[in-house]
Parts: sequence; C-alpha cells; structure tokens
Amino acid sequence: MKTAGDRTHGLKGRRRSNQQPTSQKQEPTLKSKSRQRKRPGQSPTACSARCSVVEAGTETGIEPSKELNERKVVSPVRESGTRSEKYVGAHLSIQAGGIWKAVLHVVGIGGRALGLFLRSPRSWRSRPLEEKAAERFRLCCKEHDFPVRFILPHSPYVMNLGSPKPDVFEKSQNMLVEELECCRQLGLTLYNMHPGAGIDATSVNECLNRIADGINYAHGCVDGVTVVLENMSCQGTTIGGKFEELRGIIDRVQDKSRIGVCLDTCHAFAAGYDLSKKEGLQKMLDEFNSVVGLHYLKAVHLNDSKGALGCHLDRHENIGRGHIGLEGFRHIMNEPHFNDIPMILETPYSPIHGDPREEIELLYTFCKGEGDT
Repeated sequence: MKTAGDRTHGLKGRRRSNQQPTSQKQEPTLKSKSRQRKRPGQSPTACSARCSVVEAGTETGIEPSKELNERKVVSPVRESGTRSEKYVGAHLSIQAGGIWKAVLHVVGIGGRALGLFLRSPRSWRSRPLEEKAAERFRLCCKEHDFPVRFILPHSPYVMNLGSPKPDVFEKSQNMLVEELECCRQLGLTLYNMHPGAGIDATSVNECLNRIADGINYAHGCVDGVTVVLENMSCQGTTIGGKFEELRGIIDRVQDKSRIGVCLDTCHAFAAGYDLSKKEGLQKMLDEFNSVVGLHYLKAVHLNDSKGALGCHLDRHENIGRGHIGLEGFRHIMNEPHFNDIPMILETPYSPIHGDPREEIELLYTFCKGEGDT
C-alpha cells in the first residue's frame, strides 16, 4: 500500500516577501428541468459566465423579497424535523436565471450546505458580478435561513498558483483576487481552492512559496474571505496530498485568521488514509491535528473513491459505491470534529444518482441523533 506520498523535502523554507432515481424529482420552485450536475472531479462542460447574471428577458420587475417569498421552498430535512450538528449539502451548477437559484435548489433537496463554481471552471475569462445579482443571492440566503458560512465556492480547474510559468502564475493570482471579490459581493466568507501543481519543474519549497505569495497578494486586495486549501490525492505533480505541504503553505501565509483546510474524503483515501475503518479515520485526524491543527479545519468534501486505498488517483464515486463504503461514511457522519462545518457532496452524475437528494438523506440516516454525533 502506498502512503500519503514521499515528498518531505523543502517544507521548512523561509517565507518570501510580499494563490437514481431514474426519474428525477423536479424542484417545486424551478420551472425548468433539472440539469446534470457539474462537480469538481468530473469533466463538466463550461457553465455560464460568472454568477450567471440574470439574462435578458428573465427579470420580472418584482421586488426580490416579494418574488423570493412566492418561490419559497422548505428543506425536506427541516420539514421532517430531523436535526443534526452535521451540515450536509452538494456542489450544484449555476442555473440559467441567476446564482441565487442554487440556494433554492439545495434547500429543495434537503441540503444544509452548498458548493458551486462562480464561473466556468475551465475558462480564464469571466464577466463581473452585477450588484443586483449579488443582492438577490444575499436576500435568498436570508429568506431561506441559509447561513452563508455553509456555502463554499470552488476554484476553477485552470487556477494554478504553484505553476513555475510566470504567465500562468500571474493569471492565477489575478483570478483568485476576482474570485474573492465575487465572494465578498455575495456575502460569502469561505473560498475553496486546489493548492496547485508544478513540482516536476521546481522544488516543493519553491512551489509552496509561490502558492503562499499568491494567497498573500489576494488577501491584500480583498478583505473578509478565508481561503480554504483542499487536500489532494498525491496524483502527478500536485501539491497538498501530504498534510506537511498544507502546513507549509499555512506557515507562509501572513494572515493566519484567513486560511484553512477542506478535507476531501476521496483524496485522503487515495493518498493512503483508510477512511473505510473507524481507526483509519481517527489516525488521519490525529495526524492532521499534529501537523496542521484541527482549528484550521473549515469544511469537508464528501466523496467515495473509485480507486483503491493509496492509489493516488482523484476519482470520485457515489456514496457507498466505492472503496470507502457505507460503513466508512457512517463513521465520518458521527465524527464530532466535522460538526458545524459545511460537508459537501461532489459525487458523479449518473442516471441512477442524478439527484443528490438521496445521498444527502442517506448520510443523515447515519447520524446517531441530535447532540449524539
């Protein structure tokens, strides 16, 4: 079995000075048919431009609060009285008509957390977010009692603060600033990003320096948003598969209050942490606390793994259909360290598992009960 990776050199470098249902249920509030989900870990087609500013002809002229009240939906989880300290949701695509509809969608399927892209994940270009669209989003969160601290936007795939190529680094740095500014407009406080890649052409230490430099630059441009580093699977030239690498970035970030980590279960399993067993989960958390610190844990990505333990492959699978298995997720859903943070599904789309509603409900059945996780 492979371990979490062998890259341990250069981690103490100095910081440089100033990166299923076969018939899918239709949401009561959405008039259009549900679209296939675009999730991190898949190969999504380009989604609409940044925050999909309400397209021409779709504005109603009705005040946002009135329209949102008319379209109000109720989470099945809340409606049934099921309560938990776990906040499970899904990564959803931005639907035509506005980013605020993602909130309606996730509430309608019983989600209590939301992941999404703020632009096409495979394009450098985006349109600025209009204030009217941002206002509708903020109001929708308020109308549906959906705390923004459980919303975790995801960085585009093209962003790479670890790149040794100056043009790619500069574009990635500027993109991070744009993304954090979009978060600020939407009232969001967290932003998830893949740390980067490039250790084939440079040392780990140099890569960590570049990533931290990009984050420090973005922090200096935009206030109020915490950058959340996602752990990786040790695939190829990526950074972040080892907790020491995440700690190396954190050490170089100047504002420690605005940096954190999102633990991806598939990535951790592929990196060598056996989350199919309770003792494997505890071992990972003990190591994370020792190296990084559990106070930096801001979110969880819930994904089963197509690949075997330690395979170093980033291949997401639906809950219970991969090598982590149902018992593994039962332990995850009863882990107290995952209380009160966003836990977001990024499982693949399929005709059988097209709607994350069933996976959300399944995960909540694993919880022992209110206050007993």
